[in-house]
Amino acid sequence: MVAARAYALSCLAVVSLALASCARPPAPPPPPPAPAPRPTPSPESLPCERVERIEVTKRSRTLVARCEGGGERRFTVALSRVPEGAKERKGDQRVPEGSYRLVGKPLPSRFHRFWRIDYPSPADAERAFAEGRISGEVRGAILRAHDRGALPPQRTALGGIVGLHGEGERWRGDSEHLDWTYGCIALSDADLDFLILRAAPGTPVEIAP
Repeated sequence: MVAARAYALSCLAVVSLALASCARPPAPPPPPPAPAPRPTPSPESLPCERVERIEVTKRSRTLVARCEGGGERRFTVALSRVPEGAKERKGDQRVPEGSYRLVGKPLPSRFHRFWRIDYPSPADAERAFAEGRISGEVRGAILRAHDRGALPPQRTALGGIVGLHGEGERWRGDSEHLDWTYGCIALSDADLDFLILRAAPGTPVEIAP
């Protein structure tokens, strides 16, 4: 009786070992969670060594400098004393609207410094000619100047001598809350100097309503 019981126990042990050897191995631990993606840096946080494009939105009084490598800088600007509408004629005290470029080097000015844009543009000339505001001769002179990459005639019925300038002593701090120019775009002296150090003649300047 004892021998039979011992034999049964030994058989049970053998069966248990056999079952244990056939069991599945333990599952591997789950992989660690993937690292969180790095936040995309804002354009304002990226360096700005060279300004490739300048965009002015008159409605928001904002100038955005688009920098090489994706950076950007935003500045508050002041407009002319007649801020609505695009410049069409000499003395209308309006800021042009359209596509332009910086021309030449910044010049000394009572408004700190002044950097011209190539107003009137070919589009300005074509529109003025179609509306009878300039002659075909003036239209041709403006178009030929742009073809040469030169400053177009500045003393036509369309006006001229328009660009970016600072505030100088007289208007220091006023560009934050006052439209005070005669047709140009004004920035603080420090903001203008930022652009002068990083932009170059020929830099596109887009002016939107």
